[in-house]
Amino acid sequence: MDSRDLSDKEILDIVKPLAEHTENAWNEKNYNDFIRYFYEESPSDTFPEEDFKRQIEENYDIYGKHTIADLVAIHRNPDHVIVLWKVELEKRKEPGLLIYGFKERAGQVLIEGCAYHA
Repeated sequence: MDSRDLSDKEILDIVKPLAEHTENAWNEKNYNDFIRYFYEESPSDTFPEEDFKRQIEENYDIYGKHTIADLVAIHRNPDHVIVLWKVELEKRKEPGLLIYGFKERAGQVLIEGCAYHA
């Protein structure tokens, strides 16, 4: 994803719907929707469903649902973009940090990776 000529707003218009879809899938505990927009270099790169279920089991009861909040930063690299947002957590007063990487493949922007820190 060549972001050099894109404004922050233009980048967010492209990537935020993907992140919101993924966070909603997490909230609904829906693995197939969660991985829908993931970038895979090869079939072995697929995020395993067992890991998704384990993370839900370990974290969902503690933090609850995720809601993307304020933008923290956009980091531009030559071929991908990293976006950091605050994330509202249903069962915690303090926000967490949500980190998403986005990369383009065959004209489509996809999620290269995502993580949150609470």
